[in-house]
Amino acid sequence: MKCFPFMKPLEGACVVLVGGGKVALHKAQRLVPFDVDLIVCAHNVLPELTRLARRVYEEYSSQVLDGADLVIASTDDPALNARISADCRLRHIPVNCVDDRENCDFFFPALIVRGEVSIGISTGGASPLLAALLRDRLARALPENLEEIVARAEELRAAGDREAYERELRALLEES
Repeated sequence: MKCFPFMKPLEGACVVLVGGGKVALHKAQRLVPFDVDLIVCAHNVLPELTRLARRVYEEYSSQVLDGADLVIASTDDPALNARISADCRLRHIPVNCVDDRENCDFFFPALIVRGEVSIGISTGGASPLLAALLRDRLARALPENLEEIVARAEELRAAGDREAYERELRALLEES
């Protein structure tokens, strides 16, 4: 499945995560650095996940979706995950159903984050392992000082001299 990779600011977004295990923790750890407002729903929640959440509910109900910007269904119950997906689709809330491509509106990319640079790699849900291996390979090829390059690029762009901007950026990347 071909997916268009778009970038969306998530600062302050309400993310509902249904599930409390290791997979849910992994999803939360990937989202929290983007300053989301995390709500977790699960009977048993790992302590590390509890610390990342603003609120924890023991039971899932569709009312938990009120105000949600996106939802992750990460339980070990496929029927519950499908119900969560259906509830989200009725409300037009994007949902990711872990390990269930048919009930997903979006996929988590294999992610590289270096300062303001975010690079996502997806196989459209076909092989998360392949996406992760590609991410690792690409990460090794990126300049170590990428954050500094981005800061300088922002300064150059603001100065308004397009030719100098392009010339210096190319030189910075070639040096790295």
